[in-house]
Amino acid sequence: MFSWIMRKRSSHLLSRRRIAALLLCGILSGSAFGQAGAEETFVAIPPQEVSRYHIDFARNFFTSPEAERADRANLYATISELETLKGKVAASPDNLQRALQLNDRAQMQLRRHNSYLYLRNAVNTVDKTSLAESSALDARVSTRTAFLRQELMQIDDRRLAAFVARKPSLKIYLFAIESTRRYRPYTLSLKEEELLSATAPNNDWQSELYDKLRALPQVNRFERDLFASTLTRLAGARTRLAKLHHFADAASEVYFNSYWTKAEVDDLLEQIAQHAELYKRYQRMRADHIKKTKDVNVGTKPPRYTIDQASEIIRKALAPLGPEYGRELEALLDPSNGRMDIVPGEHRKRGGFSQGFIGTDSVFYSAGFAGSYNDLRILTHESTHAVHRQLMNRNQVLPAYAEGPHYLFEAFAIFNEFLLPDYLYSHETDPLRRQFYLERFLEGKGMEMFRVAPEVVVEHAVYEGVKNGTIKGADDLDALARRTYSRYSAFEKSDELKTRWMTISLMYEDPFYDINYVYGALLALNFYEMYLRDPERFIPRYIALMRNGFDASPAVLLKRFLDLDLHDPRLIANALRVVEDKVNLLEKSYQK
Repeated sequence: MFSWIMRKRSSHLLSRRRIAALLLCGILSGSAFGQAGAEETFVAIPPQEVSRYHIDFARNFFTSPEAERADRANLYATISELETLKGKVAASPDNLQRALQLNDRAQMQLRRHNSYLYLRNAVNTVDKTSLAESSALDARVSTRTAFLRQELMQIDDRRLAAFVARKPSLKIYLFAIESTRRYRPYTLSLKEEELLSATAPNNDWQSELYDKLRALPQVNRFERDLFASTLTRLAGARTRLAKLHHFADAASEVYFNSYWTKAEVDDLLEQIAQHAELYKRYQRMRADHIKKTKDVNVGTKPPRYTIDQASEIIRKALAPLGPEYGRELEALLDPSNGRMDIVPGEHRKRGGFSQGFIGTDSVFYSAGFAGSYNDLRILTHESTHAVHRQLMNRNQVLPAYAEGPHYLFEAFAIFNEFLLPDYLYSHETDPLRRQFYLERFLEGKGMEMFRVAPEVVVEHAVYEGVKNGTIKGADDLDALARRTYSRYSAFEKSDELKTRWMTISLMYEDPFYDINYVYGALLALNFYEMYLRDPERFIPRYIALMRNGFDASPAVLLKRFLDLDLHDPRLIANALRVVEDKVNLLEKSYQK
């Protein structure tokens, strides 16, 4: 995004505090470029090309909604076959392997249907039926297959070892079995788990309500109370559900899947907060620069990119990742394959995401590509998720290992985001544009640890406050947000900080997901440092990690492929050094 404040000359001077507040809220990017002088005739996607930049559902999924519904019979047939083993999964090694294979097949079929239905709603949010059917289908399958988890948990080490000795082909499933058995202390009886699974379709209310609240032109006291009620009700419900599963709190339940404890997360957040002076220095530097240069170079055109230019830039920026990655990226970006849906329009889901699984080619969606740098960045980020899934698909990763801790997914995408401004910076001769791309490195994800850490702190405190009765309404949430964000803001008295709890979208839509961006950015900065130091050694190992899937814990995978110790305190030191080097470079650019 380019600074809207530079559209015309003005004698009005913004205060540093106001500039900083806009920077913190993501409204102001701050650059010597402005909108003035931009070509009014710019078209990101030529009209004759528009039809090619929509998902080809028939080619990549199902020929019609009717065909998708008819194909559910195949999914149900697989589940019925799996159900014939109910109560007998641990009776023999053959039964165990057959159950795991049938579950893999069911997951492949389910993901194909769910991706199709989710995308149908994304391209046309009026289509509520598809979203509801996706949720109901997922709940139905979860309910009917819940017995498998229960029976896997009953297999003790001695029996499992005997089964593997008699049937060595079971070895590939050992981590999948162990991953399930980890949840033994947190799993209810089969009847109780089936009941909870059956209620899943009713758990989407908070996201839908939050979207409606966000769409309001302004937030008054009544709407503010609705935000607070939505958040506190969500926190209370998730806490009760976590305790039903014998977790201490809702955060611990989510983090367990990523092999974290809440205490480890809180410790990392505190370490980041202790280094927030670097972030404050950056804010002050940016705010001063914007104030000094807001009337300079008004006629300079901001960089904008057609979809063809964007695709070429991404391919070149990520070319260092090698030919295997390049082939999958090329196939994704090729509109003739119908794997992108990026044309702006009405009734489209906001944001961007990718969908894909073993057995189904990955696809990419965004609310709309309009040619800005941010559009280019989103395309780079989400295409990384899609290519990552496709690499696992091509490597025939077991469906049981196609999903894992999401911070590794985010680490891959954020690292690739770093390669984008690096490429543009190194191939640009204009000093102002070089400066712009340096800013984009930091604004894009370089400062992500500092930007997202307070969001996680707020979320933890909300759940704790709702549980102990200290968070009851909007005023309490205002005080919490101001107190938390003041540790990260160079302008502590800014009133804008107190309303930030209403803008933490993932806190409402996907609770406790934000920490994946903190850990992801931390790892990505370490990847970047390793890449700069020795690209020939780093790249093959990085791609090998991406294509491998999740057949071990994150700590084991990172050690095995990249020789990174997830608990090494130098990870934070390395990341901070990379960020500080970029801040120093930007400061020198501003001094010129």
